[in-house]
Amino acid sequence: MPIWNTGASKRSGVRLIMALASLLVLTGLASRLDASKHSKSENPISMSVDATGAEALEALQQVVNDGIIHGTQQYAKENTLYGAHAAQSSSAFGKKQEPGKIFYKVAQHVLAPRNFHESSAIGTITVRYIVQPLSASLTNIRIDAVYIEDDRRTLHRSEGVVESAEFTEFKKCLETLQANRNEDQKDAGKPARLQAEDGTIPRAPETRATETPAAVATVQQLQDRVRTMRRQVERRVKAPGAELKSAPFRSANTIVSLAAQTDVVVMVITSYWFGIETADGHRGWIHHSQVESLP
Repeated sequence: MPIWNTGASKRSGVRLIMALASLLVLTGLASRLDASKHSKSENPISMSVDATGAEALEALQQVVNDGIIHGTQQYAKENTLYGAHAAQSSSAFGKKQEPGKIFYKVAQHVLAPRNFHESSAIGTITVRYIVQPLSASLTNIRIDAVYIEDDRRTLHRSEGVVESAEFTEFKKCLETLQANRNEDQKDAGKPARLQAEDGTIPRAPETRATETPAAVATVQQLQDRVRTMRRQVERRVKAPGAELKSAPFRSANTIVSLAAQTDVVVMVITSYWFGIETADGHRGWIHHSQVESLP
């Protein structure tokens, strides 16, 4: 009849229970860490625009429903990533409530999309837009994007290119919308053109050759205003070889090297980078230290 070592058996049981408890703790911790990955993308864009909340929402609706994820493409496939659709909700960014009105655009079954960190396999791209009115004529919009693999549920953060491209598309829609409304308001304020009895249009009275001092002062004020606005939105490259990056960080791909004294238009402003466009149509990011204000 075997003799059991009850002391050793108890010690083995205690060690087993402790190992199982440690495993449960680590599993729970891993789950929380994995969930925290879904909180945000690495390079969100957050910008304030001169627009009412209604204007910003109308322009954004055009972007959300355009069927394209801007600033990315499928690996070794077409240059434009089509097939996206608007979504009412998404779990890609976790359950944290964000202030403002939120929209989502989703593209599923995407193969290793460009401009997401170490993306691979097939998964889903989700772009989130948060609109928050700041005043009657100022609205803030935040954009972030992530890519999540279908099988392993691995989350890949955006490098910032997608957010930048989506914001640029939003800005274009907003500017077109505002320009059309301004034109409509001008047309509504114009008096109807009168015709003479014979069907001809009467000639407008000729303007005086000399302008009044008040008119000259107004023109000068407009010219000064144009110069001020130009200095605000334009910058000039300081030295030759300034690198135009595909995303707002130094390790991003270089799109082109810019010559000294190149004038660029600032489209997006972040803490350390300008999103700019060159005269020949190149768009990208340049560090604040490489440009200067116009004289």
